Amino acid sequence: MKLFTVGPTQMRKEILDVRHQQVPYFRTDEFSDVMLDSDRLLKKFMNAPSGAKSIYLTASGTGGLEATIMNCMNETDHALVINGGTFGQRFVDLCELHGIPHTEIKLHDDEQLIESHFTGVADKDFTFVIANIDETSTAQLYDIHLLSDFAKKKNAYLVIDAISSFLIDPYDMAGNGIDVTIISSQKGLCIAPGLSPIVVSERLYEDRVKNNNIKNLYFDFNQYVKNFTRGQTPFTPAVGVCLEMNKALHLIEEEGYENYLARIDNVAKDFRNRMKELPVFMPTFTLSNAVTPIRFEEPIAKDVFTVLKDKYDIYVNPTGGKNENYVLRVAHIGDTTIEDNQFLVDTLKSVIKDITGK
Repeated sequence: MKLFTVGPTQMRKEILDVRHQQVPYFRTDEFSDVMLDSDRLLKKFMNAPSGAKSIYLTASGTGGLEATIMNCMNETDHALVINGGTFGQRFVDLCELHGIPHTEIKLHDDEQLIESHFTGVADKDFTFVIANIDETSTAQLYDIHLLSDFAKKKNAYLVIDAISSFLIDPYDMAGNGIDVTIISSQKGLCIAPGLSPIVVSERLYEDRVKNNNIKNLYFDFNQYVKNFTRGQTPFTPAVGVCLEMNKALHLIEEEGYENYLARIDNVAKDFRNRMKELPVFMPTFTLSNAVTPIRFEEPIAKDVFTVLKDKYDIYVNPTGGKNENYVLRVAHIGDTTIEDNQFLVDTLKSVIKDITGK
């Protein structure tokens, strides 16, 4: 099996070696030390602001999104949500579910987020600005400076879902005034699903989270912050995934954070250059290095996905909704190389020819 998917990713051997070990008992000083060590590296790589609080949820990324809405916001707020696809819509759905007043900037297919979108809502007051910095369903990488500048003008808290961008694209939490960073284990960390770390700025924690008094046991950030002073979580964490996280972060430290990002950038650029050999095209907006959307001229995307999976044991990301027959997404994270790119493109050539006869 070869994964060119944005999560779960093709795992490195060193991570698979950790997965094959017995999961240990976790209410120990030794496990606490591992978690505190991981937290140090995680905050270092995202340049978390001083005093930031960490929450380690055993949940999917959507659990992290919902927990953030519940703990940080209430019905007195007004949130601006960037809705550029499936995951932007998820934030909109969560705001509606939890009664958070909100306005959305709705982007159409292939529409890039630009400054004029914010001009259209400049007359409104906002307490939060919310965005998926990489809208995974389209691969658009939003301009963090546009988001940060607008949040500062409105004196609003900035909430960023960096699930498919952190440890893939450059990310600077403190430098860009980000108050919440949400990530998930199966994306940039390139480990198993099941863990969603959330880092909250000290100002947002003290101003809002600490006194929000949500009526929820499992997702109460205050309990996680209290327990993590000793490197623990209030409920059973995904212990094995936590150990994978520690290994993954140390592998990045050994390679060097900048070198790690540069390697992913090189793989992404190489694949996009090789796409010229195929009868496909990609959007014109800025793309994350995580994934490349490839659009077919004919409605064959589902057929290509199925043949890759069933005949070659190769997995790429399908796309739902109205684009399901036209768009596939190819990820560049995990244990993938330029040689893998060549193998995939050569295989795609063969599959497309078999399907279309061209």
